[in-house]
Amino acid sequence: MTTIIVVGGADTGRAPMAAALLRRRLLEVASDWRVESAGVLGHDGDTWQPETRLALENLNLTPPEHTARSLTAEMAGAADLLIAVDRGVGRALELRFPAARWRTLPDMAGTEREVPDPFRMTLDAWIIYGRELDSQLKAALPTIVELVRGQEPEVRSQKSEVRSQESEADHRPPTADTHGTSHRLAILVRGIAGLPELIDWGRARAAIRETLQALAGSVHEPGDLRPAAVAMLLGVLGAGDAPLSAAQLAILSDAADLLAHPIDGAGLGTLGGAIGRWGS
Repeated sequence: MTTIIVVGGADTGRAPMAAALLRRRLLEVASDWRVESAGVLGHDGDTWQPETRLALENLNLTPPEHTARSLTAEMAGAADLLIAVDRGVGRALELRFPAARWRTLPDMAGTEREVPDPFRMTLDAWIIYGRELDSQLKAALPTIVELVRGQEPEVRSQKSEVRSQESEADHRPPTADTHGTSHRLAILVRGIAGLPELIDWGRARAAIRETLQALAGSVHEPGDLRPAAVAMLLGVLGAGDAPLSAAQLAILSDAADLLAHPIDGAGLGTLGGAIGRWGS
């Protein structure tokens, strides 16, 4: 049985939504393929986020029964293709399952745009992002089919329909990109912490630095001290390829949660106190 697994963070929102949308897309070309979903953050046993179900109904899909699960090495090895919903999840797959066959959805769709995680956003945001996921899946479908069938896909240009959906998504809440980047940071750090003995630490550190820099660049609100917080983290993170300790990964994980929202002076002081324990 041909199996595709769509991989997200907690497997309660974008990943199962994209899996349901992909099943519908595959009906005309490969109706016997199995499409599943999984997460890299470990929310096993949870079910759909309520807004996800409602958004799927708005997209004319009946949400199937769903229980979130963590992606395991056995699942990754048995799948014909893993589809990461964004590049942050892709980095986690690269670090944790280097032998698995995976691609990111935006890369296969030929777009720089990543669909943010609408966690705790309103239903209209879920509907907009659900449509954007469907648009990316439509653009990516030929590449998905070629990869699963063992063919080398052609390089694809950015699709006009994806561009249209990106324009619609520009009406998202103003912190959506920052939220998405902080979520990717959390996925990356917790993915590394899950299997530290298998990590290429030079690449892991570079991925963390890149994600932190992207987060700082997405902040435009006056008085938001997240760029300063990122500068502090980059200062202690440094370069090189030395492994990060469990305590340091815990500091980065807590920082990812803190960076999901605007930071004031008190928040910066809290992060500074945590960073003060970096070398202990």
